Amino acid sequence: MVLPKDMMSIEEASAFLAMEELEVRQLAEERRIPSLQHNGQWAFSRKSLEKWRMSQGHRGA
Repeated sequence: MVLPKDMMSIEEASAFLAMEELEVRQLAEERRIPSLQHNGQWAFSRKSLEKWRMSQGHRGA
């Protein structure tokens, strides 16, 4: 999937958040993390993940 500049794949999001891909996928499926699903692929906005990480107290990457 080709993503806009600010968007990340699940692999990129897991690295950005320093979390396992499975955990990021589960959070997305449970709608507990900002995400979009298009044609079966998850996509994540970097800005939205930064805000989410700060609200969760995660420091990560």
